[in-house]
Amino acid sequence: MIYSFAGSYPEEGPLNPLLLDANGNLFGTTYSGGLYGAGSVFKLTPSGGGWTYTSLHDFTGTGPDAGYPQGGLVMDANGNLYGTASMGGPGCGDVGCGLIFEITP
Repeated sequence: MIYSFAGSYPEEGPLNPLLLDANGNLFGTTYSGGLYGAGSVFKLTPSGGGWTYTSLHDFTGTGPDAGYPQGGLVMDANGNLYGTASMGGPGCGDVGCGLIFEITP
Protein backbone atom coordinates (compact mmCIF):
# COMPACT_ATOMS: atom_id res chain seq x y z
CA MET A 1 0.00 0.00 0.00
CA ILE A 2 1.23 3.47 -0.91
CA TYR A 3 -1.47 5.64 0.67
CA SER A 4 -4.90 5.09 2.24
CA PHE A 5 -7.68 7.67 1.92
CA ALA A 6 -9.92 8.09 4.94
CA GLY A 7 -13.58 8.67 4.19
CA SER A 8 -17.08 7.39 4.66
CA TYR A 9 -17.76 6.60 1.00
CA PRO A 10 -15.64 4.95 -1.72
CA GLU A 11 -16.00 7.99 -3.99
CA GLU A 12 -14.11 10.11 -1.45
CA GLY A 13 -10.97 8.43 -2.72
CA PRO A 14 -9.54 8.40 -6.23
CA LEU A 15 -11.74 6.89 -8.96
CA ASN A 16 -9.60 7.85 -11.96
CA PRO A 17 -6.13 6.92 -13.25
CA LEU A 18 -3.11 8.51 -11.60
CA LEU A 19 -0.56 10.65 -13.42
CA LEU A 20 3.14 9.89 -12.84
CA ASP A 21 5.62 12.71 -13.53
CA ALA A 22 9.33 12.43 -14.39
CA ASN A 23 10.28 12.91 -10.69
CA GLY A 24 8.21 9.95 -9.52
CA ASN A 25 5.35 12.04 -8.06
CA LEU A 26 1.80 10.76 -8.44
CA PHE A 27 -1.09 13.16 -9.12
CA GLY A 28 -4.79 12.39 -8.95
CA THR A 29 -8.28 13.54 -8.13
CA THR A 30 -10.98 12.45 -5.72
CA TYR A 31 -14.55 12.62 -6.98
CA SER A 32 -15.90 13.84 -3.65
CA GLY A 33 -14.32 14.37 -0.26
CA GLY A 34 -11.73 17.07 0.24
CA LEU A 35 -12.24 20.09 2.48
CA TYR A 36 -15.65 21.01 1.00
CA GLY A 37 -16.91 17.57 -0.07
CA ALA A 38 -16.80 18.36 -3.81
CA GLY A 39 -13.54 16.60 -4.65
CA SER A 40 -9.87 17.45 -4.68
CA VAL A 41 -6.61 17.36 -6.64
CA PHE A 42 -3.69 15.76 -4.78
CA LYS A 43 -0.01 14.91 -5.10
CA LEU A 44 1.84 11.96 -3.57
CA THR A 45 5.60 12.48 -3.29
CA PRO A 46 8.07 9.65 -2.57
CA SER A 47 9.70 10.43 0.76
CA GLY A 48 11.97 8.35 3.00
CA GLY A 49 10.64 4.99 1.84
CA GLY A 50 7.01 6.18 2.05
CA TRP A 51 4.80 8.77 0.43
CA THR A 52 3.82 12.30 1.45
CA TYR A 53 0.29 13.50 0.59
CA THR A 54 -0.22 17.12 -0.50
CA SER A 55 -3.62 18.61 -1.29
CA LEU A 56 -3.24 20.88 -4.35
CA HIS A 57 -6.87 22.02 -4.54
CA ASP A 58 -10.17 21.38 -2.75
CA PHE A 59 -13.19 22.06 -4.98
CA THR A 60 -16.05 24.00 -3.40
CA GLY A 61 -18.70 22.81 -5.88
CA THR A 62 -20.03 26.35 -6.22
CA GLY A 63 -19.60 29.12 -8.77
CA PRO A 64 -16.63 29.01 -11.11
CA ASP A 65 -14.63 26.71 -8.80
CA ALA A 66 -16.40 23.56 -10.04
CA GLY A 67 -16.66 20.26 -8.30
CA TYR A 68 -16.72 16.50 -8.66
CA PRO A 69 -13.73 15.97 -10.99
CA GLN A 70 -14.04 13.11 -13.46
CA GLY A 71 -11.44 11.55 -15.72
CA GLY A 72 -7.69 11.58 -15.37
CA LEU A 73 -5.29 14.50 -15.26
CA VAL A 74 -2.85 15.63 -17.94
CA MET A 75 0.29 17.71 -17.37
CA ASP A 76 1.88 20.27 -19.69
CA ALA A 77 5.62 20.94 -20.08
CA ASN A 78 5.47 23.56 -17.28
CA GLY A 79 3.93 21.16 -14.75
CA ASN A 80 0.40 22.60 -14.89
CA LEU A 81 -2.36 20.04 -14.40
CA TYR A 82 -5.60 19.92 -16.43
CA GLY A 83 -8.76 17.92 -15.84
CA THR A 84 -12.53 17.93 -16.11
CA ALA A 85 -15.26 18.44 -13.51
CA SER A 86 -18.93 17.56 -13.79
CA MET A 87 -20.09 20.71 -11.97
CA GLY A 88 -19.23 24.37 -12.43
CA GLY A 89 -19.21 26.92 -15.18
CA PRO A 90 -22.17 28.86 -16.58
CA GLY A 91 -25.49 27.38 -17.66
CA CYS A 92 -27.44 24.31 -16.55
CA GLY A 93 -28.98 26.06 -13.56
CA ASP A 94 -27.24 26.55 -10.23
CA VAL A 95 -24.72 23.71 -10.57
CA GLY A 96 -23.28 24.46 -14.01
CA CYS A 97 -22.71 22.07 -16.89
CA GLY A 98 -19.12 21.18 -16.02
CA LEU A 99 -15.79 22.63 -17.04
CA ILE A 100 -12.11 22.05 -17.70
CA PHE A 101 -9.83 23.19 -14.87
CA GLU A 102 -6.16 24.09 -14.55
CA ILE A 103 -4.11 23.64 -11.37
CA THR A 104 -0.64 25.14 -11.06
CA PRO A 105 1.18 23.09 -8.40
